[in-house]
Amino acid sequence: MALLTPSDVHIDAPLTNLTLAYMQSQDVFIADKVFPNVSVPKQSDKFYIYDAATAIRSGDVKTLAPRTEAQRIGMKLSTSSYFTDVYGLGMDFSEQDLANEDTMLQTRVSGAETLVQRMLIDREQKFATQFFTSTGVWDTDYTGVSGSPSAGQVRQWNDYTNSTPIVDITKAATAVQLASGGFKPNTLVVGKEVYDELINNPDIIARLNGGSTVNNPAMVTKAKLAEIFDVEYFYVMNAVHNSAKEGQTASNAFIGGKSALLCYTPSSAGLRVPASGLTFTWDSLPGVGGLGITVESFSDGELRRKQIAEYIQAKLAYDMKIVGSALGAFFTTVVA
Repeated sequence: MALLTPSDVHIDAPLTNLTLAYMQSQDVFIADKVFPNVSVPKQSDKFYIYDAATAIRSGDVKTLAPRTEAQRIGMKLSTSSYFTDVYGLGMDFSEQDLANEDTMLQTRVSGAETLVQRMLIDREQKFATQFFTSTGVWDTDYTGVSGSPSAGQVRQWNDYTNSTPIVDITKAATAVQLASGGFKPNTLVVGKEVYDELINNPDIIARLNGGSTVNNPAMVTKAKLAEIFDVEYFYVMNAVHNSAKEGQTASNAFIGGKSALLCYTPSSAGLRVPASGLTFTWDSLPGVGGLGITVESFSDGELRRKQIAEYIQAKLAYDMKIVGSALGAFFTTVVA
């Protein structure tokens, strides 16, 4: 007797309520948090910088005798400039693919999200390679070593017996405060590998007592770390990128590496507001959104002659720039 089987009574079809896509949260990208966005109307321009040394110079205030004038002092200004390169990435969809796709795929939406993520990854990498990889970029530098540190060195923080990360950051903050003319750094940025060592370092664990009952202990840990290091903002470079070419085996890595940056970040950039670095974003490009990214869609006769139903491209125009090198202290190879 013939019997029905499960495969006889059901034909496999894609689920209508589930697709899998690998989009990192925008929260993992920290470049424009450390270097706040400045919206600029033109692709290039100049900006003024007041002289820090003049602002805090002492010794000129004198006692005034009757009918005498106060001693006059001057002010010094310099200028710097920015130029926002325009970066872009695109994707197209054939007429046949769109006509035949299953509804739940939403390939055009997923394509736009992929473009935005790739643009953010690229900006994060540029931040890391320009400002987060080597000494000589910031006025104050420290190098992590496995042995006894000398001047300009610290014991690597994965040395749980001898390292003193809290003392190291405290000393660096004091050095920045002196070098910058009184501005205490308020932001600490660490690579993911550095973060993993810090939360296991006995020097840190000794301060993290009492526990927590909230739903997200990881957030509490970061908030506690900000308190321990006496900063307002504590950022971990959690973004991951794949450096392999298309078709090759994925080669994933954290963008941040084994470094740390202590710097001064204003809540927002503005007139007479100091900052270690800024992101000049050319927001006059048509369609630019809140991230400074514009996603455009094109569909015309020329594309259709090639059987392309739609072409989308993402663009981002910006210039990340150090505007106060004295406001930062950089730790390289701070873990082994």
